[in-house]
Amino acid sequence: MRPDLHVLAPHGIGGRTALGFHPRDGRPVACWVVHPTRREPGVVRRLERYAAALGLGELGAPALTEVDDYRAALTAAGGWATLWVGDEVELAAEHDDAWLDALLDRGWAVVVVGYTTDLATWDNPAIMAHLAGGGSAHVGVVRAA
Repeated sequence: MRPDLHVLAPHGIGGRTALGFHPRDGRPVACWVVHPTRREPGVVRRLERYAAALGLGELGAPALTEVDDYRAALTAAGGWATLWVGDEVELAAEHDDAWLDALLDRGWAVVVVGYTTDLATWDNPAIMAHLAGGGSAHVGVVRAA
């Protein structure tokens, strides 16, 4: 995958697609990662408001939150994925065919809202290490529209 292009990166928040694998069945899972684009005052509060707008649970919640359809949805076309929150486009990023196949196969993607700029890298093991290591992140499931 090529580096993400932040079509809408409001106030230091970016997004990107990533491909993971389900721990139970081993099949691919589409992931949408929301992260700060830079360290700056106020970005944590903006990320917290973003997670609240999605309806995501507490940091490190033991179960994934299923995001209500009226709160958010994912669309993908022409190599671009868009995370819609409410009635507005929030973030868009490029995706590859494997990510799209996983989204269409399951009908949903895992969304991760994290607080470290490390989540902006294309090193997917870094995402897993961040989450497994008790890092600060809100995690939920968003349905494909």
